[in-house]
Order: sequence, then structure tokens, then C-alpha cells
Amino acid sequence: MTARVRCAACDRPLGRRGRPCVRGCGARLCTARHTPRCNDLHGGQCPRLDLPEET
Repeated sequence: MTARVRCAACDRPLGRRGRPCVRGCGARLCTARHTPRCNDLHGGQCPRLDLPEET
């Protein structure tokens, strides 16, 4: 049995339609047209997100 690849943000099965995270964390995101978009939603959750330090 093969494991299905699922979207890191909305957990939908991807099949061939997955898009990798632009920051390179390895997460696969779907390209579905729902709001909020998965690439925007994952942007705040990405482990490679560099937030400015507060002073």
C-alpha cells in the first residue's frame, strides 16, 4: 500500500497537483481555489519562517 501525499495546510489528497513550499521546508501544498489559499496559510506555519526579532 502506498502512502498518499496530502496538503500540509488543508490535508486534501494531492495526487500530481502538489506545489512545494516556496521557503524549501519540504511541505507539499495544494493549488485548490479556496480561501484562504494554502500557500498563504502555510506561510505563517512554515518552520523556515524568519520573523524579525523584537527589541
